[in-house]
Amino acid sequence: MNSSGRRCPQKNFNTITPSRGDHPLVKSIFAKGAVVLLTLLLVAVFVFQLSYPALAQSNESQLPGRDELLTGFIGYTPFEFDASSLNSRTACLSVYQNDSFTDLLYFRQDEIIYTASLTKIMTGYTAHELLERSGTNLDDYATVRPIDLKILDQLNASVAGFQAGESVRFRDLFYGLLLSSGADAANALARETAGSITDFVSLMNESAQTLNLTNTHFANTTGLFHVDNYGTAKDMVTLLHAAWEKPLLREAMATRYYTSPATSVHPQGISMVHSISLYSSNAEIDSKVIDGGKTGQIKEAGYCLASFKEVDDSVFFLCTTGAIEGDGHLTDHIAIYNALLKQLPASGDYMFTAVGAPAPTQPPSPIEPSEENTGDVSSSRSLGLTLTVIAAVILGVVLILTFALVLSMLIKQRMEKGNDK
Repeated sequence: MNSSGRRCPQKNFNTITPSRGDHPLVKSIFAKGAVVLLTLLLVAVFVFQLSYPALAQSNESQLPGRDELLTGFIGYTPFEFDASSLNSRTACLSVYQNDSFTDLLYFRQDEIIYTASLTKIMTGYTAHELLERSGTNLDDYATVRPIDLKILDQLNASVAGFQAGESVRFRDLFYGLLLSSGADAANALARETAGSITDFVSLMNESAQTLNLTNTHFANTTGLFHVDNYGTAKDMVTLLHAAWEKPLLREAMATRYYTSPATSVHPQGISMVHSISLYSSNAEIDSKVIDGGKTGQIKEAGYCLASFKEVDDSVFFLCTTGAIEGDGHLTDHIAIYNALLKQLPASGDYMFTAVGAPAPTQPPSPIEPSEENTGDVSSSRSLGLTLTVIAAVILGVVLILTFALVLSMLIKQRMEKGNDK
């Protein structure tokens, strides 16, 4: 009480004076800041979602893809081929130029398929390698044995016509292998060069590893159906090029008609017709645009063809598999080669860009490009990149504001501690 007798008001020591950090104005600023940050973050996510389809569309058109036919560039123009016109299930086209490979067309190029008689390309390649190592001359003689012909009739295998006990040149066995797709020639070459067919098949798989045929395996020399005899169109293109490098194999695959020298069993020799010519004749198709190659067909693989075509200093290698119709593989190769010839520059100065590689940049021209030359892929990529940049800028702003908000909270805490004291 005071001197007047009145009770003095007591101080309430439990009451804390509001700090600046607890001021309603400060709380409002933090709340609004959080809302702004959240809004900007949502906008950034939304913009990125808009940009992703555009980027994905442009990338999909350039990267090796699933069931989409993809092509590289000839000069500054994409190689054009309509996937709907393909009869085959898989396809791969590559060009060999200046000692390097460029892939120009992909269509399920890495899908595992049964290689059928394309297997005989590896049979020829491996046998030729073994003959070279041993120093055996191609005009030396080999003798066909009964084991080479065992159950081939029962399996309905194609044969060149060599008979047990017949002595023939190695050269003629290669022609029988690659023109007539002869299983008899395949087995005879295998046994004569490796000692046994089993050992030869092992050497075929060693050759596959050496050539980096990563998705290929062989179980026999003939390509007759076996679950472990498989490969891909891309691997077969690589294999075809390796065989093409051997002059005899290249010559044999490019020869349409051949007659072997006379033997005691065949006084007139054996007349052989390339399977490409047989299919062409049966379907009444002109296949002259195909320089050479090897066909294959079994029920599980469909109609297959690996072929090559030389144009000036470039060599194109093409493999297709899985055609249903008997002439489907031929018409596919003819169509693709004709499309190539149509799009190759008349100057003979060829520049190729692989599937999946960045599009080549054309030198500046005084003539403005027309709308027809403006690709959807370029516009999609440009839109995608623009939206991505916008999203990145917004995210950057969000980060800066977040940093400022955190800094403000730290300052607030220090102020509160100062008030408590």
